[in-house]
Amino acid sequence: MKIDKFNEFRLPHFQIFGSENSKDYDIIVFVDFISKNVDLCSSICREYDSKISKILTDKPINVNIATIKNGHISDVFRGTYDEVNNALYYTYELHDQIHDNLISGPLKRDLNLKIIRSTRGILSFFSRTDLRYEIKLSLKGDIKSRLNVLRIIDFQKMSDFPGKKESKTDIYKVLAFLYGQLFSLIDGYEKDSYTKHGIIRSYPELSNLINRNDPNFQDLIILNKFNTRLIQLIESKIEEIGDIKEV
Repeated sequence: MKIDKFNEFRLPHFQIFGSENSKDYDIIVFVDFISKNVDLCSSICREYDSKISKILTDKPINVNIATIKNGHISDVFRGTYDEVNNALYYTYELHDQIHDNLISGPLKRDLNLKIIRSTRGILSFFSRTDLRYEIKLSLKGDIKSRLNVLRIIDFQKMSDFPGKKESKTDIYKVLAFLYGQLFSLIDGYEKDSYTKHGIIRSYPELSNLINRNDPNFQDLIILNKFNTRLIQLIESKIEEIGDIKEV
């Protein structure tokens, strides 16, 4: 039935990836090239969202687009090509796929770039707090400026996220996932870092937040411990990271 609908809508090759129990379908649609025009790419993703939602009808669809070369992701609209490549590779078997897995194997992850992108994700949740000015400058600046703001973050004291459309439990889930994914690259858990169950296996202390439960006092202490470890990691690699730009 799905194959018949796929033929009807003439969709290109696509693959589902990520957590098997996700609230939506995260999907990569393979395209010939990715435009530098962000609005155009967003429009293409929405078009595929609409078409694939007529095939996979039980959950919302979240499409990203990517190009592939020699069995590996070569470019991607959202995210980084190495992370998307490995997420597709390691989570393929967790889903009822329509197409074969085009990814031939994992790529070496860029840890420094992951650090930079993780700091943006974490700090962005506090961008409407009393630290809005410092965070705005840090997100435009280098890793040293972000490090200075991370040193101020205290999850036990800063438990509100004004101006954010996400629920508080969703924000804490994302924060826990960000820390878990980053340190999985260091601790040897990368293969398990692309699903909620995998992060929980590697870092069971994050399970309450990953499962979108209301945070308790111990959860906030744990987040502070992860943040302290992130600060120490950046301090140890600050010259190596240098002026690496986000993509």
